Amino acid sequence: MKIKKWIAAGLATIMMTGMLTGCGKNIDVAKEDGTVQSDTATQAEDGEITTLTWWVPLEGSASKFIQSYNENTAYQEAMKRLGIQIEFIHPAVGQEKEEFNLLFLGDKLPDIISYAQFYTGGEFQGMRDGVFLDITDQLPEYAPDYYKTLTEDEEFYREATDENGRVTAFYGYKPVGDPPFRRWILNENLLAELECEIPETVSDLEAMFDKMLAKGITPYMPEPGDRPGYEQQLMGMWDILRDFYVDNGKIKFGQMEPGFKSYLELMNKWYEKGYISKDFTSIEATEVNTLFDTGKIGTFLGPIVANYNRCEALGIPVTAAPYTRLEPGQKLHWNDCDIWPKMNYNASVAVISKDCSNVQAALTFLNYGYTQEGAELYNWGVEGLNWDWQGDKRVYNDTMLENEFGTEEASYIYKVHFGPLLTWPDIECHANLLKSEGALNSRLRWADDPDVDSALQLPPFQLNDEEQQRLGEIENEVFTYCDEMVLKFITGAEPLENFDQYVETIKSLGIEEAIALEQKGYDTYMSKKVIGE
Repeated sequence: MKIKKWIAAGLATIMMTGMLTGCGKNIDVAKEDGTVQSDTATQAEDGEITTLTWWVPLEGSASKFIQSYNENTAYQEAMKRLGIQIEFIHPAVGQEKEEFNLLFLGDKLPDIISYAQFYTGGEFQGMRDGVFLDITDQLPEYAPDYYKTLTEDEEFYREATDENGRVTAFYGYKPVGDPPFRRWILNENLLAELECEIPETVSDLEAMFDKMLAKGITPYMPEPGDRPGYEQQLMGMWDILRDFYVDNGKIKFGQMEPGFKSYLELMNKWYEKGYISKDFTSIEATEVNTLFDTGKIGTFLGPIVANYNRCEALGIPVTAAPYTRLEPGQKLHWNDCDIWPKMNYNASVAVISKDCSNVQAALTFLNYGYTQEGAELYNWGVEGLNWDWQGDKRVYNDTMLENEFGTEEASYIYKVHFGPLLTWPDIECHANLLKSEGALNSRLRWADDPDVDSALQLPPFQLNDEEQQRLGEIENEVFTYCDEMVLKFITGAEPLENFDQYVETIKSLGIEEAIALEQKGYDTYMSKKVIGE
């Protein structure tokens, strides 16, 4: 199994070779009705510009500043170059899944649909149902760059095809991964005050936690969310993942493995000692930031750069810690950062619907993100508007770094941050990273750990509709039970002496059947042969 590695240098050089270096600088302005005024688009022989509709959610932070991706200048430039007009259709923010399901109750589907994996049974079931087009045979002629990408990367081909090697979607493709972005966040002033080094092992953490407690600081706030109580960076020390994972070709379920009991024992000990905040099951993410910023909690696991930038603005120097080990030098196999070339973001899955008015144009437009020219435009924005050359290096200008939006929001307004395209590593072209050398360095620290890989992670395969439905039925019961019991074990409401009984209950709920279904899907995925082999 291929395990992806990130490379800080080299991809830009590879991608720049042969790229267009003089993009047009006259950017169209979106009109009040959301369409784009363009005098340079290529017109069809009858004088009409091809127009397609594209249903895709508008990223939340961008929605504060723009009404539609028709105002996105990268998409505007792509439309000019290709002579294809896109009318974006956006669901209400927060109602994406609900409005996606409503699409299929109407008389006519949009030409292109993103978030296609939300279709019941997944995008391949949508293809089998005839709702999404099977585009396999049309790719070589009308989407040659995407076809080339698919057939030259064995892992991506497996991820992007069904059990019969058929293709229905354009997926975001990231051949070179990003360095890990989530680690322990630590206040450097507090570390100095406690006379603590950056912790690397469980014993290091516990020694630091004791000193924090002595100062009246709650040491650790676990990550909030829909399923609190699972911390992968701690579970991974026992070579387990939450839910399903693969161990030397064999599918396992993490919450019933012996290593999970060891994890629960650690968390229960930390809870009993007061290392873990008693509010961890109910707190919101923004509250965690406030508690850390005001010195009420000592550390938490979170995004490195976002926390670095926030704390820098507050005058708080922060640093990140490496992945925790049981002992120094322990090899870890749980890493979950950019493992697979297919990007796991909802907006990065786009299909062409059965009602598409011009399939060739849709294929052409979606293919553009995998061309050298299109990848440059989508990853960096428009030359002159968003970036300029300094020697042989691209450098963002003030539209990206000093604007009314913020650099994170600018990525959705001026570029295509997530979507069906060939994506470069964020350390190469993400403005929020490149605006601050300190933020970039905080992200790169510990990134070259030679004893970390992703061997336990399952690839993103899909089952057929019947299998997926059965798996979902089992998962609903098993996950609900496990999530409830995990919190009880951590807080001591349920003694860990009952772990074996808990495992038997999981088995009674059908977990072994679920494991068999996952094993079948994994084996089918691994047996795929790339076209031409």
